[in-house]
Amino acid sequence: MKRDYSELNNSERKLQKFSIISFGLLYGPLFGYSLNKDAFYFWLILAFIGSISLLFKLRLIKPEIRIKIGLYEIILTVVLIVWIFSEAISVPMIIKQFVFFVIIGVAGYKYFKLMYDGKLAIESK
Repeated sequence: MKRDYSELNNSERKLQKFSIISFGLLYGPLFGYSLNKDAFYFWLILAFIGSISLLFKLRLIKPEIRIKIGLYEIILTVVLIVWIFSEAISVPMIIKQFVFFVIIGVAGYKYFKLMYDGKLAIESK
């Protein structure tokens, strides 16, 4: 990352805030479900709010890569849902959680690297 937060323009700062909120509200409930399965509806509501914030976040991304980023995040979410919820995958939950964090970490690093390189946010008006 070549720039820091103080060098971002207004649209990039807004995109960063929405990105953090949408990632937290979308992927946080998946991890929360793995910790407490009894609060299923709570996690479902938070994930629904996260998916709505994901749509708002996608509107702040440049149109030429918006579909690509959106499909990447949808595929990532589906893979993580299958990974966490699947009983057919006979891996201990602690391993599932570790792999979950590694995948989210790599995806978040790549996403924010693109953003700080100036390739994601729409131009300020």
